[in-house]
Order: sequence, then C-alpha cells, then structure tokens
Amino acid sequence: MEAQLLARLRADPGVAAVAGTIATGTAGRPAIDWIERKSDAKSGFPAGTLQSVSSGRLYDQDGPSGLQQKRIRFESYGLSYEQARKLADAAIKALEPAQDVDGIRFHRSKVAFDRDFPPEDLGGGLKVFRTLIDFMIPATPA
Repeated sequence: MEAQLLARLRADPGVAAVAGTIATGTAGRPAIDWIERKSDAKSGFPAGTLQSVSSGRLYDQDGPSGLQQKRIRFESYGLSYEQARKLADAAIKALEPAQDVDGIRFHRSKVAFDRDFPPEDLGGGLKVFRTLIDFMIPATPA
C-alpha cells in the first residue's frame, strides 16, 4: 500500500503541478517521499513527506478483515506558507476520491487533522513553512 500511495501522489497532475522537483538522472520527479525530505535545493520545494501514524489493520470475528484503515501523515514544506498550503491542498484533492493503483483499491480518504506550523530556520538562509495533514486512508486489494 505504501508504494502505491507514493506512486499515486507523484502521478497526480495537481500534485505534480505544484510540487518541487528532485533530479533523477536526466529527468526529475515530484518531491514527494516517505519519511525524509530529500533536498534543500530551492527547486525541491514545495516538498511532501508521508509517514504511517497507525497500522490501520482491521479485524472481524474471523481475524484480519482485509480492509486497512491507515492513518497517514502528509507534511508539506514550502519556502513560503502559500507553497506549503498549495501542496497540502493538492494532496487532499488527490487522495479524497477512490482510485485503484497497482492492485490496491484506495477508497475515499478523509482528512482527520490539518495544521499549519510557523516557519522554521534550517540554517544557511533556508527557512521553511510546514503544513501537516493526517488522512484516514481505507484500502483493500483491488
């Protein structure tokens, strides 16, 4: 589910339109990754990171139900508040509808938490703004 979620966000046209770029060989990809922001280069902003906050494994009387309802944290980082907020809003728009990705059926996600943070000075003249979104993301095998 994690690889499919990352692929879904990177492939979304709305997310790709506002996300910064990470160089990969001769091309680039949207600056969305698990756990760690990959670059301090200005071209890598805004950037987003994903993190599992809860396992989301659901059970019924027969054991695991096959439905996962993970709480996934999406943090967006921007060189301005507007950059961070635009990427967060693009992620919300991308993840709320249902979609099948590589054998995983993502059902409609819900925003469980949405918070903006004050700017943080990372040194070297780099100041970043963060927006944090927690999603409840139900998923089953497609």
